[in-house]
Amino acid sequence: MTDSHLYRPEGYTAMPWKNGAGSTLEIAQQRCVDDSGYDWRLSIAQITADGAFSVFPGYSRIITVLHGDGMVLEVNGVDSEALGPFKPLSFDGGARVQCRLLGSVIEDFNLIYRKDRVQASLRWVECHPAVVLASAAAEAIFFNAASGVVKVTQAGDGRRHELGSRATLRCTNAGGQLQRYSLEGAAAQVCVVELDKVG
Repeated sequence: MTDSHLYRPEGYTAMPWKNGAGSTLEIAQQRCVDDSGYDWRLSIAQITADGAFSVFPGYSRIITVLHGDGMVLEVNGVDSEALGPFKPLSFDGGARVQCRLLGSVIEDFNLIYRKDRVQASLRWVECHPAVVLASAAAEAIFFNAASGVVKVTQAGDGRRHELGSRATLRCTNAGGQLQRYSLEGAAAQVCVVELDKVG
């Protein structure tokens, strides 16, 4: 049995970047037990110009472009490949990172997590017409990047959730049992994030 929570775009919270150079829309986060920060956070940001990323020592990051011409990230002096839409890149949150846009403004989807407490994965799935995913992760999170509706059905109990454009579904699986999720949507791109505790 899993618990689920649907996050809608109108409920996302605008937060300033750590370096003060912009802002991000926070989708969800898991606070640390000692309330010293967060174990993980999901957010969406708009990048309007070349510049430095904020530094997050002790964290790992995965970033993926949602819209726009893409970017190149220079991580500790080494350029990434060109990052277009739906092409994730993982890097150390404590690294020195410079962003270079390949055209106009972009929007990206971000996962940041404590690497000593959380193991994480992020991938894109095209659910046209439907796809079934199996996951035993403690947290399975689905973000709908398409303009239409994506239907997510939890196979165990038949619960169905409708994700509008840019909505996010968080399914918490405390028991760690294998769960199956059916995703349906017309040419929809869904970001699937899986999170587990380390150890």
